[in-house]
Amino acid sequence: MSSPNHIRGLDGLRGLAAYSVLVGHTLILGTDIGGLSVFLFFILSGYLITGLLARGRVKIEAGQAEFGPELANFWIGRALRIFPAYYVWLGVMLILDHVYYQDQTISHLGWYILYAQNFLIAFKTQVWQDFTHTWSLAVEQQFYMFFAPLVLIVPARWHRRLFVAVITGSLALIAWLGYAGYGMITIYPLPSTGFVFMAVGGWIAITPRERLSVFARPGLVLPCLVILIVLGCYPILERNEIVHVPYVLLDSVSASVLGVIMMAVLGAPESWAVSLLETNVPRFLGKISYALYIIHLPVSLWMWDFGGMETAAAVLHIPPRVICIVAVTAVSVPLAVLSYWLIEKPCLDLKRTWKVRSKSLA
Repeated sequence: MSSPNHIRGLDGLRGLAAYSVLVGHTLILGTDIGGLSVFLFFILSGYLITGLLARGRVKIEAGQAEFGPELANFWIGRALRIFPAYYVWLGVMLILDHVYYQDQTISHLGWYILYAQNFLIAFKTQVWQDFTHTWSLAVEQQFYMFFAPLVLIVPARWHRRLFVAVITGSLALIAWLGYAGYGMITIYPLPSTGFVFMAVGGWIAITPRERLSVFARPGLVLPCLVILIVLGCYPILERNEIVHVPYVLLDSVSASVLGVIMMAVLGAPESWAVSLLETNVPRFLGKISYALYIIHLPVSLWMWDFGGMETAAAVLHIPPRVICIVAVTAVSVPLAVLSYWLIEKPCLDLKRTWKVRSKSLA
């Protein structure tokens, strides 16, 4: 049974994004399907988190809550949602890393503990390794730390302007970084990239739901899906020197297209597309999406390096990457289920009791 706060389509959309990242890391290499899926994650997070914070600000303005307890409860809730599974799987990764990968992660452990691995990638190593895909989790954590106080302090009537300012400022910073000669490996994992998409999600969250139905028209959604396919193939075009587009433009178009798709889902909850997202498999993947995202890449690398993918492919006469995605799915999904029920769910249940109450309103 769905909870009263359930929003049709969003669990399935999250599940689709999570599995698309897995596909991008195992089957369809060299495209941007994984990156676009991460951007969709950012929009979803921005939407859901801004909704929580905006309601908190309304309660503060109505005299029903205070800034300190609202902020503390938000951060406690985020910590219970994010930290346990992340640090457990980081610990597992450290063991595997020590045994199989010459301590790639251990040598930069402090960055991972502090959720600063996006800065590690951007300014220090400038390479992708076995656990660096968690850069996006670092960006989300930075968003929570920066935006939670802002949204709770700024009057609700100014929230729309706040998110427009964040989008504009982030894109301006991305444009400057590109002009200054910084490469994609630096610009991509920095907070400015993620903040564009999370602020788009925030802007959608404070837009009345009835206004979003205009974005669900096929004449708007279908061209956006075509553009999304082109964006997914863009790395292939760039590698073959067919076209080169400034990153700020790619970011702007990606945010616009994914924002339209998000608004289409919210604006037409009874559509056939949303009904598909509400089926069991997408919603199941959405439930386990957090752990699935964390686990899948280390599993993929291990399976490719030590799991005999090429040998199995030769015996079965199946392309190695097809073998890889089947094997990674077969291992990652059960591990993500265990993570959800043994780690995430018990910690989420603590949110009901771990509450900071306002003394003056008690």
